[in-house]
Amino acid sequence: MVRLKCQECGANLHWDGGGNIIRCEFCGAEYLLHPQSAQFGARPADPYTGRGEVQGIPIVQGNDCSGMCPVESFAPKGWRVCSRQASDEFYGDHAGNPFVVESEYAAPDGSALILFRSSNLYTDRKLSRVPLIKGIDVLGSFLRVGSPFNAEQYCDYLLQRDFQPASGKKLRVGDADAEERERQKTIYDNYTSQGFGRVVSDWKRVTYEIADRTGRRKTVAIETRLNDLHKGGQPMASGGFFGQMMGQMFSPDEHYWETQYEFIFAADPEKFDALAPTAQKINVSIKTTDDLEKIRRSLLQYLQGLKNQTAMAMHQQQMASWDRQQQIISDTHDYTMGVMHEMNANTAATHERVANLHSESIRGVNTYCTAQPGYGVPGVVEADVRWNSVYQNTVNPELFAASENYWLEPGVDFEPLRRTNGTY
Repeated sequence: MVRLKCQECGANLHWDGGGNIIRCEFCGAEYLLHPQSAQFGARPADPYTGRGEVQGIPIVQGNDCSGMCPVESFAPKGWRVCSRQASDEFYGDHAGNPFVVESEYAAPDGSALILFRSSNLYTDRKLSRVPLIKGIDVLGSFLRVGSPFNAEQYCDYLLQRDFQPASGKKLRVGDADAEERERQKTIYDNYTSQGFGRVVSDWKRVTYEIADRTGRRKTVAIETRLNDLHKGGQPMASGGFFGQMMGQMFSPDEHYWETQYEFIFAADPEKFDALAPTAQKINVSIKTTDDLEKIRRSLLQYLQGLKNQTAMAMHQQQMASWDRQQQIISDTHDYTMGVMHEMNANTAATHERVANLHSESIRGVNTYCTAQPGYGVPGVVEADVRWNSVYQNTVNPELFAASENYWLEPGVDFEPLRRTNGTY
């Protein structure tokens, strides 16, 4: 049974599939229906059973990385997949790891979303080992972390940051199995061979049940592996007892905190269990490719070139006054930051569109451009994903019509609305 609204009196229209014409029982208005399958092609019975294949997930942004595939994984048939640079607000040390890839997998009906983010190295370096002056920071990186999370705390942080739930609860916490503990032993051996004195590897998969600010329910599983690394420096060499004591006090302690990956799976509760094997198949098949290292090396070389230009400019002006030298440093810094912002400027529109689609997918809505200028903010309206076509009355812009699975011809007083696809 298909339910539609009469545009004349607002009464429910009932159609049992026996014909193409519906007549309103209250006001007598008639409507012509066209099955959507005849116009757009039949919808597959189950979009999740289609076989996918392992493929490169391309970058979708308008810079020199566009078209490269930093990640390779299983891609379910019919799902929308893409990669992009993770937000500079939270990821990417411009001095060491300037590019963290974020790959997205979205179910065709908006019921599920999967996000994968590659490794990122945070740094916490302190001047002294003396507790009273431990807070002095002389070698802080672009993303310095003073109080690292453990894996479960980081999952909680990602849930709040990425979903901003109005309410929710933690359903279960998965601990490392034998295979994961073997990986952690390999990580420990690898880092201790590099001179790290303390290595702690922690893995967790945490499942939550949440409601967003619109009340829409989601089941969310977040998985990550963190490595907490310490490398104590050699005491500074100084003569005499006092010099040795000062050398011990001020020997550097290098502290690194690495997120090896983030894997987030969010789905409508009634579809979470059915889609969990698909999410797991994506998770186990994901691997970074040579393209990711090429992108990082390219950016690091570019940044090194900027540093060299800065050093040359300072050398040419070494005879200038102190004030002039300070101005050069300031100008060079502004130039460097300007170039970095320019590199990301071409991606801003794409990021905003992807963010809009991400928001729509989580909330289960589609947005449409309004037919009346000035109506809607910013000129768009939202409708639940179950509606395939939405119309707006040309006389009364407050009046809308929508249909599900069938093409509707509502008459001259209604104009069909166009999907924004995240661009607004």
